[in-house]
Amino acid sequence: MKPEELKQKIRKLRITARRLIQTFGEGSFRTMFHGRGIEFAAIREYVPGDDIRQIEWNTTARRGTPFVKTFVEERDLAIMLAIDFSSSMNRKRETTARLAAILTYLASENDDRIGCLGFTDRVEFYIPPTRSPSQADRILHLLLTQYKEAKKTSLSNAINFLRTILKKHTILFLISDFLDQRYEQALGALSTKHEVVGIDIHDPIESALPTMAVYDAYDPETGKRILIDGYDPAARREYEAFYKQQRQNVTRAFARAKADLLLVLANPGADLRLVQFLRQRQSSRIPLQLIS
Repeated sequence: MKPEELKQKIRKLRITARRLIQTFGEGSFRTMFHGRGIEFAAIREYVPGDDIRQIEWNTTARRGTPFVKTFVEERDLAIMLAIDFSSSMNRKRETTARLAAILTYLASENDDRIGCLGFTDRVEFYIPPTRSPSQADRILHLLLTQYKEAKKTSLSNAINFLRTILKKHTILFLISDFLDQRYEQALGALSTKHEVVGIDIHDPIESALPTMAVYDAYDPETGKRILIDGYDPAARREYEAFYKQQRQNVTRAFARAKADLLLVLANPGADLRLVQFLRQRQSSRIPLQLIS
C-alpha cells in the first residue's frame, strides 16, 4: 500500500469509528472502557446485586454482616491493545483494524494513555501506553502494514510479556482468534492485576463449510496442505465439531479468569458489535461473555 493510500485508509477508519461512537455510544466514553471499579474508595454494607468478589472478608468477619469494597473510577487510565499478528489472522486484519480504530478513538477522546503489543509466537513490537497525539495513527499504521509470513501463535508468551512489562493497572484488550493452547494459566494470572477483555475474531468459513465441495486447504501458520471432502457428512461434522470445541475452550478460559469476552465475526458489523458490548459493560457487575 502506497503512503498516500495508507494515510487515506487510516483517516477513513478514524472517521468511521467517530461516527459509530457518536451514533451508538451514548453516555460517558470513560465508562465504556470501564466496566468495574478499579480505584478503592470505601467499605459499605453489602446489598443484593453487589459483586461477591468485592466482599471485604476481614470487616465482614469482625462485624458479623457482609461488607463490600467500593471503588471510584480511576482518572489516569492506561489502555493496552494486544493484537495477534499470526498468519491465521491475515483474513481478519481488516476487522481487527476497525476494532482498533474504535478503541484508539475512545482513548484519544478521553485523554487516556494507550499502547499496543503486536505478537505472533514472539513479541513483534511493543508501544508503551502514552497520550501522544500521533499514537492512534501509529497503532493503525502498524496494523495495516505488519504482515508476517507463516507465523505461529503463542498467547502465553504474549501474556507473560505483558505481566512483566505492565506495572500499573491496565485495561487490556486481547484481540486474537485464540487458535492456541495452554495459555489459560497465564491468562488467569494476568487478570488478577489487570482488567482483561478478550475479543475473539473468527471467519464465517471457520464454523462450517459453505457448500459441498472438495476443499484444497492449508494451515497458514505451518504451510501444510490438506484436502477436505465437503461431500462427506462425517468430514463436515468433524469440521464443525472442531470449531465448537475451540470456542468452548476460549469461553471456558475467560470464565475461569473472570474476564470479559466478546466473540465477533470478521465482517463489517464487528465494530458496531464492539460499541454495543462496551455499553453493556457500563452496568455489568460480572464478566460478560457475548457471542455474535
